[in-house]
Amino acid sequence: MSDEHLGTLTRDLLANERTYLAWLRTAVSLMVVGLAVARLLDPGHLGPLVAGVLLVLVGAVGVFYGTWRFRTAAALIEQGDIAGRDSSRAMMIVSTVLVVSVAAAMVLLIVL
Repeated sequence: MSDEHLGTLTRDLLANERTYLAWLRTAVSLMVVGLAVARLLDPGHLGPLVAGVLLVLVGAVGVFYGTWRFRTAAALIEQGDIAGRDSSRAMMIVSTVLVVSVAAAMVLLIVL
């Protein structure tokens, strides 16, 4: 393996790791907000509890999806097969789920 190839591989693996850490940071932040909503906003009502649980669940799904994506990308990078991978559809789905879940949590806080 040439030094140039090793440097490119290392750079790609580190970029993948930074992306994974961003997924984890976002998911954990969402879970913390969910816990705060469930615990601190009007504990006697059902709305904050349901909204908080929804946010925690979406955050947990984000941890699992980010981990799966990280491991898949790492394997593809090591095989040298990452160039043709298109994840725009997956990113659109994940973004939509995130926005809808946060909007649903807000509606639950207002209505319930």
